Amino acid sequence: MAFGSCELSLCFGLEARGLGASSGALLPWAYEPIFHTLPGANIADRLSPSSSNSSLFSSKCRRQSIIYSDIERYASVEHSTPNLLSLLFFNSGHESCRISQLDFVAKCFKVLRVLDLEGVEVESLPSIVGTLIHLRYLGLRHTGLKLLPLSISNLRSLQTLDVNNHKQVPNVIWKIQNMRYLYMEGQEDDIPLKIDTLENLQVLSGITFKQWIQNNSSKLTCLGKLKLEGRYELVEGIEFWKSIAKLRVLKSLYRKASEESSFPSLAMDFCLYLSKLDIKGHMQKLSEIFQFPPNLSQLTLDSCRLDCDPMPILEKLPKLLTLRVRAESYLGTEMHVSANGFPQLKVLQLFELSNEINLNIEKGAMPWLMQPHCNFSTRIFGVDKLPNLVELKLTFFKLSLLVRFSIFFFQDNQ
Repeated sequence: MAFGSCELSLCFGLEARGLGASSGALLPWAYEPIFHTLPGANIADRLSPSSSNSSLFSSKCRRQSIIYSDIERYASVEHSTPNLLSLLFFNSGHESCRISQLDFVAKCFKVLRVLDLEGVEVESLPSIVGTLIHLRYLGLRHTGLKLLPLSISNLRSLQTLDVNNHKQVPNVIWKIQNMRYLYMEGQEDDIPLKIDTLENLQVLSGITFKQWIQNNSSKLTCLGKLKLEGRYELVEGIEFWKSIAKLRVLKSLYRKASEESSFPSLAMDFCLYLSKLDIKGHMQKLSEIFQFPPNLSQLTLDSCRLDCDPMPILEKLPKLLTLRVRAESYLGTEMHVSANGFPQLKVLQLFELSNEINLNIEKGAMPWLMQPHCNFSTRIFGVDKLPNLVELKLTFFKLSLLVRFSIFFFQDNQ
């Protein structure tokens, strides 16, 4: 079906959420472009010095990596690859992978650059890991580790540390001054953590509001992406925003409040370089337009529970390209976009809202909108007034609602 010269494409499907890779992170494979992937139950035999494949693991070879799933067997074989640079384990999903000790990694691979144990159940990380002084990437996400050894501070070449879902990071990270990417979501509020010596830090994800306010943010001169979480009420609002104002190159900010917390109004007009803002958690009210960052291009509101329609304020953001309003961020039923509203917006997402929404679009609004994405129950009035519409995505959660969607669509365009 066409509106004027613009072809309208309908897409409907189930929305799936995934973890995805950390944006901007220095991933393990960034170091070594050559991999030997070794699947199979008898893989340990292939790594034995007597194996016919032993030529793959010559002691003279430096640019090789191993992706391996049978950790217990791998730890038990005799290794002939002292110059190995990258070692990536993974849980194949068929059974729980456990390993009691990782001493063999530090003993056998002294020049290791990349060590990734994501998804593998590790009972302990031995202090000998601190002898891997050439290590640049250490991935410990979803490993079940309870404590990291203090010797981790010896990893002075480390650039990326991923310890997401780890409640307590030892307060020695400040010594690793080469650190550029630090992922540690799931921290406890009351655990002190000094990070303001990390002058090369570019991405900091998962620090709590209380931990953040105890550091001097003016020293983090390279920080471009920041994710804060926890109990916002534990910090004083004015002091918090002053600390954000000191981040001169900050481009992306994510604030996630705990369920019992709520955010006051924003006061971020001083964040001249901030282009991406994500807010998750209850907001007392939406800020006035002059309090938003002037160069904001992406905005996500998640679980904000606003009573008033946010569109009359947000439509005035002059450079906004992407807007996502989801997960009960708006508790009302009516949204209105006035003429000339959202002059640059290209992507609009309205889904997982608690009520059925009536979205009213006046002529002249959202002239560059190309991809609206809504719950299929959202009623959009004025969609024929969008001159650059390319694709309309409608998310549904129950197949029985397909009929209702079809009726609404034809009724809306009669």
